[in-house]
Amino acid sequence: MDLIGYSLKEQELEEISKKLQDFKNSLLLDLVVLMDDGGRLVSFAPFVDTYKSVAQRVALIGAAVVGAVDQLENIISSKRSMFFSGQEKNMYVHMLSHKFMLASVFNHKVPLGSVKLFKEKLSRELTTLLENALARGENRVVRFEDLAL
Repeated sequence: MDLIGYSLKEQELEEISKKLQDFKNSLLLDLVVLMDDGGRLVSFAPFVDTYKSVAQRVALIGAAVVGAVDQLENIISSKRSMFFSGQEKNMYVHMLSHKFMLASVFNHKVPLGSVKLFKEKLSRELTTLLENALARGENRVVRFEDLAL
């Protein structure tokens, strides 16, 4: 079982999804995923069912990678973002706060500098929404088997 220390209202989730979709469209990204530190999917864009399983895997793996890097911080110093370059796609993961991360998946035609630049504005907007959700102090328990992987 896992204790989740935040809850998002439907209106907040809709606003987050719209912001992620606008970010995705502005840079022609393949996928944008907002996750929490437990690997739970908060939202993603494009918000269509065919991308949900991929978004869930990105959320889970992204949180695991960030958790591993946290354990290595005393060696590599504090890190707020990570870039992974693949043969066909790239992935940029950025810590929005101690609790939430944003992952962007894109092809090699999209410049990393553009992703970083546009991400700054999005990060500020999302952080405000997410901190409000955390400040409400609403907790809920989720069983691991309830998470659809």
